[in-house]
Amino acid sequence: MPDRVWRTLKGEVVEDVLGEVLKATVGGQRIVHVGCDSQQHGLHTDFVTVIALIKPGKGGRVFWTKERVPRFEVLRTRLLREVELSVNIAFKLSEILSEDVELNVHVDVNPDIKYKSAKFMKELVGYVQGCGFKALTKPNSFVAMHVCDHIVKFKNNRDTRAHRGKKWNN
Repeated sequence: MPDRVWRTLKGEVVEDVLGEVLKATVGGQRIVHVGCDSQQHGLHTDFVTVIALIKPGKGGRVFWTKERVPRFEVLRTRLLREVELSVNIAFKLSEILSEDVELNVHVDVNPDIKYKSAKFMKELVGYVQGCGFKALTKPNSFVAMHVCDHIVKFKNNRDTRAHRGKKWNN
């Protein structure tokens, strides 16, 4: 995916994220998760897409990329864009991964009707499943809920103990 800058959680640029994912899965990581979260800031919206490679009981690796676009005013449209970004990455990964690697798409939607996103749950999950992927929603969508959320908020605030003072170009 040459049009995007992918990074590790340490902020290191990853030149060939697909190659890194393939290498990790051949090396034993059998579960790959993809998710996206967004954050509104003034006149723009930041979308962070994450690929998380999980090896149960052994840990994992995370790769992320960020896209900044003009502000999305409508929640449904923003959630659909999050799912679109995740599904696009999942399609690219599905072309290179062996069939025994589990590929999950995390959707940042809450099934509890007290949350605004709940009314879009069927549509968003249907989008993912219609594309042939397994969809995980809250409380199981930890990539979208926690990893993407942390990155999208951290990259805008630029203030965590581990990364204080570092600057990012994208």
